[in-house]
Amino acid sequence: MSAKPRIDQAALELFTRVGVDGATTKAIAAAAGVSEGALYRHYKSKDEMAVSLFMGVHRRLSELVESAAASAPDIRGKVAAIVDAYCQLADEDWPRFSFHLLSLHHFLPYYQEDGRDPVSITERILKAAMMSAEIPPADPHVLAAMALGVVTQTAQNKAYGRIHGAMSTHAPLMTKAIQAVLFAR
Repeated sequence: MSAKPRIDQAALELFTRVGVDGATTKAIAAAAGVSEGALYRHYKSKDEMAVSLFMGVHRRLSELVESAAASAPDIRGKVAAIVDAYCQLADEDWPRFSFHLLSLHHFLPYYQEDGRDPVSITERILKAAMMSAEIPPADPHVLAAMALGVVTQTAQNKAYGRIHGAMSTHAPLMTKAIQAVLFAR
């Protein structure tokens, strides 16, 4: 494996374990088995590395959510597809997914919302479902927060060691819970 993937993996593990502020370039380099200078050939700073890793996951998740939702004909199918998209990303690379999940609050100032983030995409889907009378009217911001909270809170508990196994094993229950939220009034 070349240096950059090793650096990225070491950084993810350290950032997740001790936080971005707690990790040092020296510790990242040691964990990756490279010199500190090698880090700086790929990133200008530790902060640039952290933002790059975060945004890579964030963009991938946004693309998966948008694509999944577009593939389903109705709101029930869209919910199932979005839950599956979250689970797919979590299951294919848990360290990256958990870093993203546990660092959202830290990196929100670093990206400009262009409407292609998972929350905005979900809000648009819910607004469209309300406009077509698929679900009862409500505040789409609150509904999106509640719906995504089902998935992210489950993932957070997995990160804390309270839930084990692949996220996808819990997808059917999360899908039913979100659908219950969307249709309850």
